[in-house]
Amino acid sequence: MCKRIFFVSLSAMRRWMFFILVSILTMECTEARTRMDSVLINRVFNYRQTIEFNQFPDEMSYYTRFYIKKSKRNPILWAVPSMYRIARHSEREFAGETWNKFKPYAKEKNFTQVSIETASGVHAVMGTVENYLKPDIYEVLMTQNGMLSPFHRQNAFYYKYEITRLSSNNAEITFRPRVYNTKLVSGYAVVDPKTGRIISVTFFGEFDMIRFTLSATMGEEGPASLFPVRIDTHSGFKFLGNRIEAEHYSRYAVTQNLNDSIRDSEDKAIMDTLRPEPLPEKIARLYEVKDSLDSIAWANRDTSNVEKKPNFVKKILWDSFADHLLNRTRMSLGNNQSYIRLDPLLNPLYFGYNNYKGITYKIKLRLVYTFNDNQDIYLQFKGGYAFKQKQFYFNVPFRLTFNKKRDGYVELMVGNGNHISNSSVRERLQEIHKDSLQKLDWDKLELDYFKDFHVRGIAHHNINDHISIGGGFNFHRRTPVDYKSFHKAKGSTDYRSFAPYLELQYRPWGWKSIILSGSYERGIKNVARSDMEYERIELDASWKKYLNPLRILSMRLGTGFYTNRENTAYFLDYSNFSRDNIPGGWNDDWSGDFQVLNSHFYNSSKYYIRGNITYESPMLITYRIPLIGRFIETERIYTNILKSSQVNPYIEFGYGFTNRLFSMGVFLGLNNWKYDGIGFQFGFELFNRW
Repeated sequence: MCKRIFFVSLSAMRRWMFFILVSILTMECTEARTRMDSVLINRVFNYRQTIEFNQFPDEMSYYTRFYIKKSKRNPILWAVPSMYRIARHSEREFAGETWNKFKPYAKEKNFTQVSIETASGVHAVMGTVENYLKPDIYEVLMTQNGMLSPFHRQNAFYYKYEITRLSSNNAEITFRPRVYNTKLVSGYAVVDPKTGRIISVTFFGEFDMIRFTLSATMGEEGPASLFPVRIDTHSGFKFLGNRIEAEHYSRYAVTQNLNDSIRDSEDKAIMDTLRPEPLPEKIARLYEVKDSLDSIAWANRDTSNVEKKPNFVKKILWDSFADHLLNRTRMSLGNNQSYIRLDPLLNPLYFGYNNYKGITYKIKLRLVYTFNDNQDIYLQFKGGYAFKQKQFYFNVPFRLTFNKKRDGYVELMVGNGNHISNSSVRERLQEIHKDSLQKLDWDKLELDYFKDFHVRGIAHHNINDHISIGGGFNFHRRTPVDYKSFHKAKGSTDYRSFAPYLELQYRPWGWKSIILSGSYERGIKNVARSDMEYERIELDASWKKYLNPLRILSMRLGTGFYTNRENTAYFLDYSNFSRDNIPGGWNDDWSGDFQVLNSHFYNSSKYYIRGNITYESPMLITYRIPLIGRFIETERIYTNILKSSQVNPYIEFGYGFTNRLFSMGVFLGLNNWKYDGIGFQFGFELFNRW
């Protein structure tokens, strides 16, 4: 009996020892594989640093072919930027080719030399897809629209990786986001395990209403291995019952070279000599149909001397007007660098909302004329209408740049500012007319709000990378919003100020660190009918610290005060403490502004001390919320503090986010540590990057 028990125990012990041994070996193999996988991932992260750029070409050519199909459409498609050009055509398939030149890793944009297409303007349809055609997969941001590359060390936190050994010369890395977000991609890449060089890669993603699949074959050695030699992109767009599908194929560093003098040519014969491979059958068929229709139109052309009258409704009202109404328009002025650009006249993106102005609508017109690489003329009209205030705002800067390298320019800016709130005018009128207007009910008079027309002139120049100097003048003419109330109170309806000013900026460690600035302004009477005399000083320190390309810490500290102000100088305007009258959305820098603060405090304080801190990052707080977090692209946290002769202190906390549809911020204000209200900021972002 004892022998049997000992035998059973010995067998069980052997099984346990075998299990423990297998577990130890498995753990060691897993740890070894993990170490090997970690080494391979690090080789991919470090590959770019192993490449010398001295042999990289200054200029490259590339060929692009596209095919677009309207699977489903309805009238809403007309209002989508760039889609008007295919929405107005009865055809459902479009195709085209372009031959382009560009400078790798340079700021200059590429330019098109030859372009042919089956319908005019369709190359611009879904133009945002072009962001994917030159991905820099080893950078933090692999595309211009801010998608995070899985092959940069700073982005490893956002991705999970799995490695499969295919052979001694190839390994496959599969990557996927830890949490789904439109700035992240999934996919797989074939890499060289010895060097970390990516041989080919396929991405799957969704951004700006477009789902896409991108497959890239990379160069084989040297600097060329950092850049794709072939890209195939399949993309799809779905929006309110519309469905558009597109295919793009690009080849880079192709051998044929054209003279730079050839620009925007539509010569099909030239393209036939440049095309690196035969056309697919479906594109060749579309070209044949177009050539056949063109031949019929040419054969049946009207040979009489009487010109046919154009269809006014179609050509003028429908094609031209609708195109400008719904799409961004750019017209060149004699050369490729001089142009007039008009944003769409009808665009939901230009609607916004804030507490004080209610719903606002804005529009921009830009004119740029370039003399040479260092000199140009810039004119912009930026207008907006505030429905709550029933006021049209505008701002028109006209700038002549004489030295781009040193930011040397002269500028004249004309505009009308916010409704200025100022109770000192009322108090002064009550004091002057306390005897003659005793029966007047002052509480029923609107005497606190004024319109502000201003002209600003400035000359600016960077002496070096550390010091900038500028000077000019400010002219303001304030008129009351309610003229009738001022007539009853026997008050002036015209308040003017003219003031020359000087400003100095100092950057101790260059452009990428803290920036210190100071300005001095002195009001002078009797110039341009000015009736105010004052002296003002403002000091400001700001620092926008990029923790990485997508995480930004913005800090600002400033003060302003009047050293001399006579009694009739009612309007205390500060340059660095004001509200933007035409807010433009997420990229118009909500950080640094007070969103809940009553506008009265901007123009009634003899001094101010302000501090602003903003932290911006993708996937900060809400990205883990199911169904919602996947669509949050970037978030911000705001903290604004103000001390003035009117508030001590005023504190504002805020949170904001942006996504493909809109940007939104909510702000909580505390005045003297007491609740002062909640404010909202809202702007449309839909198709803003198209």
